[in-house]
Amino acid sequence: MSLSPAKLRQRRLQTETYLELTRIHRVMEQRVAELLDEVGLGDITPAQAAVLTHLFQEKETPLTARALSRRMSLSEVTVGRFVRALADKGWVSRKVDPNDARAYLLRPTRKAYRALPRLIEVSNTLIDESFAGFSIRDVQRLHADIIKVRDNLLEVE
Repeated sequence: MSLSPAKLRQRRLQTETYLELTRIHRVMEQRVAELLDEVGLGDITPAQAAVLTHLFQEKETPLTARALSRRMSLSEVTVGRFVRALADKGWVSRKVDPNDARAYLLRPTRKAYRALPRLIEVSNTLIDESFAGFSIRDVQRLHADIIKVRDNLLEVE
């Protein structure tokens, strides 16, 4: 199958964009790890901080690992490892789900709530650094484009 020069340029640009997205993800995770360490939260990983962020977003409603795994687009096994580590360190409480004895309801602990301002500081710093020089319109366009890419991939599943 031979591509026209225009299609070949498009394919190369798509490939470069994909590679840049993977690089951005890695750089952001490295930066989050540095920032967590700077604010005294070096005992949690960026992925564990993301778990906490999802739990905080639910306010008073606990989540199961299954619900968390869907929101994070990760396997239940992976989320389960993160949750066990967070529970062992006192960041998350787990209680048996009264509707499903095989599942646990997950909530941030008091320790996590006390650290919430520092987690917000990490998030705000990362956002400020990542979007420096962007207008609101730039961010809106980028957000829409990223959502479109995500939706394209979810349609394949």
